[in-house]
Amino acid sequence: MLHIKANTIAAAWRMSLVKLYNEGKIFENGEIFRDSTLTIEVKDVYSDLFDDTFPMTQGQVEAISHYLTTGEGEEDVIHEWTKLYRKRLFDNKPNQIEKIIEYLTNKLQGKRAQASIWDSSIDFTGNIAPCLQVLWFQVVDEKLDVHVHMRASDCYGKLLMNMHEFTALQKAVAEKLGREAGIYKQFIDTCHFNMKDKPMIDNVVSLHNR
Repeated sequence: MLHIKANTIAAAWRMSLVKLYNEGKIFENGEIFRDSTLTIEVKDVYSDLFDDTFPMTQGQVEAISHYLTTGEGEEDVIHEWTKLYRKRLFDNKPNQIEKIIEYLTNKLQGKRAQASIWDSSIDFTGNIAPCLQVLWFQVVDEKLDVHVHMRASDCYGKLLMNMHEFTALQKAVAEKLGREAGIYKQFIDTCHFNMKDKPMIDNVVSLHNR
């Protein structure tokens, strides 16, 4: 298991790239070439949100985050999994995010502010299955912390985008509660590099490993 502790999400992504590349389990199965369970802790979710070496543009990532938090601009979202997250977090009954806000409004120190994503009746055999599993919120030291549990994350191609969209949701929920967002923690069962991206990953890691 690898552990990352950083001040910002962009720094956490860069550190994750280097650590997984240098210390992840080596695979030779033609699909992935590094893998590890990974935990991330980020202190400041308001600063340093993007890195130009990430394979999506900042505009694409911001469109994804905006859609997840507001439901607006679906036509600009290139990540199909985010559309699934939005549907299961907001569109199903009950609206899980509204329930979390209601719960924490009534019980500030409550420990049941959780949204679950996995649907076992669909996701074992569906065309896509959610990587996000659980979002867990709690007010700590007057700020709203979030724990993000994921079964899988593509460290190079998706991880920074995931942190961007989930911290955007953390900040949106915090605002509804009249608070600032606090610590962001992410737990990933399999954080990996895909073999198809290896030339780009070699190059990006060399830049960040200096």
